[in-house]
Amino acid sequence: MKHYIDITLLPSEDIGVHFLWSKLMMQVHLALVESQDDNQQVPVAVSFPKYQAKSQDKVGFIGNKLRLFANDKSDLEHLNLGKWLNRLDDYVHIKNIADVPNEVLGYESFNRRRKSGSPDKHIKRRMKRHDETVEQATAFFKGYSMAKEDKALPFIRMKSLHSDNEFCMSITRKETVPSSNSVKFNTYGLSAKGALPKF
Repeated sequence: MKHYIDITLLPSEDIGVHFLWSKLMMQVHLALVESQDDNQQVPVAVSFPKYQAKSQDKVGFIGNKLRLFANDKSDLEHLNLGKWLNRLDDYVHIKNIADVPNEVLGYESFNRRRKSGSPDKHIKRRMKRHDETVEQATAFFKGYSMAKEDKALPFIRMKSLHSDNEFCMSITRKETVPSSNSVKFNTYGLSAKGALPKF
């Protein structure tokens, strides 16, 4: 990746950072959808420079900064982020397109992880699908618990444009190595195969 744009969230007393992430990612997603190819892939990736995994003394947190990358500067210009984020003017700061520094700290990839889900969610779904009572559905999931690694992941609360349902988009981060292979990203700018420079 050769070029990038940084977007910093500016929460206030009234508008929290988690709410802003929901609004920001929805608008970025819409901008990326506009530039998707026939395979619903885009040439623009996102990273979270302040991403913090859960540890003993820290909670998992996505941070307050979004970075968009592209190999071609025109792909970032084509997004026209100013148009998509104009309603968030007071709450985000968009920097100009810049070149990725020659020296970086390493490479990383960001991807979406579908969580194993809470017991309550599975019970409600089973009640609907199998026309069961809450007691029957609860008995079916006796002993089930959400995977520990899922509980620790930072996430962004999103809303589906198709079903209008809310969901939590959990984000995983992995250290990786640079690759000469051309990689495209989903319409959230995520891919496990991406190798994004850290700086």
